[in-house]
Amino acid sequence: MALQLYHRWQCPYSARVRDFVGANALGDKIEYLEVTEVPSAASRLEQLTGGSQVPCLVIDGEPKLESAAIVQWLDENLVKSGK
Repeated sequence: MALQLYHRWQCPYSARVRDFVGANALGDKIEYLEVTEVPSAASRLEQLTGGSQVPCLVIDGEPKLESAAIVQWLDENLVKSGK
């Protein structure tokens, strides 16, 4: 499963997701893409979602928006399932 997290360091919603990832030792499963630092990340995010909202977790090419929904997905699919 390929996971990419489009985020901004200064965004509190992005921080919520990063904090959950760190607290659950999931960092090795997710590729981080800071939209202001990674070339073409912002344009790729726009192509995926039609906007620039972060955080956005891309799961095998499908975007998931909203920090609460992302944390819930990570919890259900990686933490509780033990993957």
